[in-house]
Amino acid sequence: MQSKHEPDPKFTDNLEWQLGTELRRQSRAHAARTSPRRLLGMGALVMISVVFGAGAMAASQQIEESWRRELLEVSLDVRLDLALRRLEMQLEELGRVEERVEQGLVEERELTYFGLQIAEAETDAKILELEREELRLSGQQPVGKVSSPLVNGRDFVSERIQVRMALQQRHVDLMQSELDREIDRYQLGLIDEQDMLGRELAVQESEAALQVLQEELEIRQDFVEAEISAVEAEIRVLQAESERRERLLNQQMELVLLQMDRVQAQIDAGLVSPIAAAQAELQVAELEAELMLAQIELEVLRRELDARTERR
Repeated sequence: MQSKHEPDPKFTDNLEWQLGTELRRQSRAHAARTSPRRLLGMGALVMISVVFGAGAMAASQQIEESWRRELLEVSLDVRLDLALRRLEMQLEELGRVEERVEQGLVEERELTYFGLQIAEAETDAKILELEREELRLSGQQPVGKVSSPLVNGRDFVSERIQVRMALQQRHVDLMQSELDREIDRYQLGLIDEQDMLGRELAVQESEAALQVLQEELEIRQDFVEAEISAVEAEIRVLQAESERRERLLNQQMELVLLQMDRVQAQIDAGLVSPIAAAQAELQVAELEAELMLAQIELEVLRRELDARTERR
């Protein structure tokens, strides 16, 4: 039996239906009041926020790049100014050295060495001038890789290599003149064979450095002319450096082995301690290890170049 305080089930069902109908009507009315224009306005506001956000990020990046470029320019300007000042001071010192040579206080060969120092200072200044000009044209920090792109049609990489080659050629000439002088002394018995080999090694090292620069210039030209890829160009540079290192290590090994024979003779004569022989043997072992690593590196580079050549 239904209590008089409990609602009639039919009344409850009818009330729920009326409430649901009213809620759906209000929802449709609210949606109708939100016009398409307002929806478009809200969408535009979102888009404006995104665009302004992206624009702010782009502006921030441009400011950062501008700041970096300005900092690089200032750094290059300062370094160039210091290089020019060093050059000026050395040129002034050259005059004083020439006076001492005329007075017989120093040997004339000192002028040759001092001239090489001036050439080194001139080279530093020229390199910095080229880097500063490249920075102003490209807006990017100069990179010395042989695979670097041209800058407004100008090949700054080749120009820098040629400047370094000119300096290295002077170094080769100086080392060769010193070797010629030592040959005369060797023939007079003033120096021994080991000293002669040391002078020859110095010449060979200088010539090898010049040869690497020449190879770099040729590799650069091949890359610019699109005959090889950027990766091939960089691998070929590494190969040239590895070949130079292998040659020099072999030459150093020859000199050290000669030194070992000399040390052993001194040990046999009781002139030096046997420890000297152990030190020489250790030096040979170190050179052998370096030579083995250089040969492995060279073999890997050659295989990689051959594989890339076959895939062309």
